[in-house]
Amino acid sequence: MEYARTATLVPELERKISVKENDIAFLAGEYPQVIHRSILPEEVKLPESLPVGLPSTLLERRPDVREAEQRLIASNAAVGMAFTNLFPRITLTANYGLESKQMSDFFKSPIHYLGANLLGPLFAMGKNRAMLKAQKAAYEQACYGYEKAVLSAFKDARNAIVEFNKIKEIYESRRELERSSKATMELAQLQYINGVIGYLDVLDAQRSYFDAQIGLSNAIRDKQITMVKMYKALGGGW
Repeated sequence: MEYARTATLVPELERKISVKENDIAFLAGEYPQVIHRSILPEEVKLPESLPVGLPSTLLERRPDVREAEQRLIASNAAVGMAFTNLFPRITLTANYGLESKQMSDFFKSPIHYLGANLLGPLFAMGKNRAMLKAQKAAYEQACYGYEKAVLSAFKDARNAIVEFNKIKEIYESRRELERSSKATMELAQLQYINGVIGYLDVLDAQRSYFDAQIGLSNAIRDKQITMVKMYKALGGGW
């Protein structure tokens, strides 16, 4: 029964593995394919601790932070452009460096100059002021977006650090449980051979050992996932 129950998990795990392999191939710009593995989980060497004094500037490399930063820069440039459009643009000089007719007409009567529709769009002060206001609002929104991205980066980094430190404790405790469960199972088998206990006790010990093995396997998986999260949170490791 225990074997049959465990066997039902295999197809679902195989499905998840296939989907994840396709995702990895897509990120690598390749066609969906089976990814061959040459390293066993137990052989994966992960750092025992994080370096001291990791600078927060590492977070600036994160794609989401850099995207928000570029949006902020673009919005700031748009504000500057909209502000520049408030300034009248006319030709100051004509032939031989003399005052241009546009310059003369503008000082004689700016209202008449506007009415004559000479360079009208450039003197549409109301429209340009509205555009400046809109660009300032967009810039303010970009500021909030950048602030949100930075806060999210620090939150992810802290979560990754906490998980990195805690997963070691979880792994050690599950490894100790797996060892003790194995010893208990071996003792139960010896006691059964000598007629001290019944076979149901042996099955119970085997079940406990099997659950401990699964728990340890999950802990090894979680250690690897934690390192991926740390790498992602810090924008590419350290």
